[in-house]
Amino acid sequence: METPSLSSLNVSTPVVLVMDTTYFDVYGVMVFRCWKRKRNLLWYFVQEETNADYLAGIHVLEEQYSYTIAAVVCDGKKWLCSQVKSQGYPVQHCQFHMVKTVTRYLTKHPKLLAAIELRHISLTLKNATRASFTKALEDWYERWNVFLKERTIDPVTKHWQYTHRRIRGAYASLIHTMPFLFTFEDFPDIGIPKTTNTIDGTFSHLKQKIHVHRGLNTDTQKKMVTTLLAAPTMRGSATKNVH
Repeated sequence: METPSLSSLNVSTPVVLVMDTTYFDVYGVMVFRCWKRKRNLLWYFVQEETNADYLAGIHVLEEQYSYTIAAVVCDGKKWLCSQVKSQGYPVQHCQFHMVKTVTRYLTKHPKLLAAIELRHISLTLKNATRASFTKALEDWYERWNVFLKERTIDPVTKHWQYTHRRIRGAYASLIHTMPFLFTFEDFPDIGIPKTTNTIDGTFSHLKQKIHVHRGLNTDTQKKMVTTLLAAPTMRGSATKNVH
């Protein structure tokens, strides 16, 4: 992890922090963005994203730059939500990334009815409440729990495995993530977004610019990335800054 860059902003307004990492050819950039200000507050150049780096970034913003972190929004990196919550912050798991996780398990066009129903439930996330989504999952599991326990035995080794492992994996991912999918409901006064879309738009803009200038060497690319991340606005972001 390289020395962080930081965009100087008024620190009086609490921050709803959206954080994620995107990768270029030989490096990545980990970005911490303020949802309300529509500004990137902090970024690191990294070789890989780690939970430790995310936690370090949060602490840099609070301890060195005096921001108050009201809540954190992040994607589904393993144990990240749990570790951020253990530090005392409300954490919202990106619902869009959750749908992508389910899709990786089930594909966009699953064949089995249990998988079709589960994918459909995942697609209702953006309009669901915790209560309605939990009920839908519970009803689904009640219908399919016997099916999920089906086993296949290898005729040679005699070892068994669950027949519908990918459907079980998709369901397990939803259950594991459930405590973080509706955090926004618990803190209505904070205004926590359901997704990391604000930072995804930033990444799309970065990649477009770097692609246009793809002949640049790595150091020059990084200088360009820093200039873009420090800009008051980026494509897809609001033009009004909240200070």
